[in-house]
Amino acid sequence: MAVSEEDTEEDRDGEEIQTGSLVTQSLPHSFGRHALTVKIAEIRLDGDKLGDRGEINRDDQFLSLVDATGWATLEIEGCVDVEFETIRDVFPPEEYDEPPGRLALVKTNRLAISRSRDILTEAPLVEGEFQFEMQISRDDFRGTVTIEPYLVRSASREDGASNCATKVGSRLADGEPWIVRLDNPSDGGGLLMPRIEDFSDTDRLPDDNHIHYLSLDEPRNPQLYLNRGHPQVVNVLNNEGGRGGSPRLRDLLYDYIEHSVWTQLLLQTARDTDPDTGETAHHWQDDVVEIFADDLYPELNEKMTAVQLATDIRSIEDLPSLVGKIEQAVHQRYDIPADTTKLIEEAIQNGN
Repeated sequence: MAVSEEDTEEDRDGEEIQTGSLVTQSLPHSFGRHALTVKIAEIRLDGDKLGDRGEINRDDQFLSLVDATGWATLEIEGCVDVEFETIRDVFPPEEYDEPPGRLALVKTNRLAISRSRDILTEAPLVEGEFQFEMQISRDDFRGTVTIEPYLVRSASREDGASNCATKVGSRLADGEPWIVRLDNPSDGGGLLMPRIEDFSDTDRLPDDNHIHYLSLDEPRNPQLYLNRGHPQVVNVLNNEGGRGGSPRLRDLLYDYIEHSVWTQLLLQTARDTDPDTGETAHHWQDDVVEIFADDLYPELNEKMTAVQLATDIRSIEDLPSLVGKIEQAVHQRYDIPADTTKLIEEAIQNGN
């Protein structure tokens, strides 16, 4: 999705107002909290229906495959429901005929530092149900996968009397997530799956003041480390719950860690890529380019994005602009104001 190089609207303070499902939460514009609905129609493991191999709770939107063994691919089919009331709440009246909205389904696996999105429909947005098919490879993920819908603006507009968002990429609505628990993770690590070690026990990791560290000592296989020397932080990061204060805090901590990790990976990819051919040095860098291509250079295809990325980082004149683009692109993947607000709300509720 394209993003403006100006500050996003989420960066400015806003007052919270709630009317039904409509919430302005640390945002200066209307936001439909949990206004989108994910409906799961069918679940398959390696092409066969789930049957009794997993535990599903549709009311809590939770699927557990902890006791399922020997499977390679999980397939999920369903739809995301967008109501006309949501469109009316987050767009100004002059845009009701052709709302500039893009509906996306985001799949997140915190322990693999993995987040991907599928665009279900482009503008103009209409009410209705939008179908999706999703695959989760057992080898690529561990712990918990979260499936969550988002509605964002796909075009900018002039400021007006309405309190609706104006900037491209502004989040307008979300939905209650589906939680898929694959296993009870250990400290095994893997490609960007964190290894948990005590930083004070080794000289190859930074001092004990660090919560995490991304090692690029073996550039073919970047490795993320979490510091066992901060046991309370590690316990929160390992929390597998879907609701409550601890999961809210976990999400916020992972937002902080992932922001740092993706920024480092993007800069490393830019340095390692050939500016003439767009060839990357390592396979994981192709994935990084694919993930951020639309946000960094929306007018270019992936190959030319790699070329431009490598060119800009080698240019003294273009480097500041590139750093700004990377910051915007990484920031766009996270909703830190919303996660912070949810954590504050949880703390207030527990204090009452």
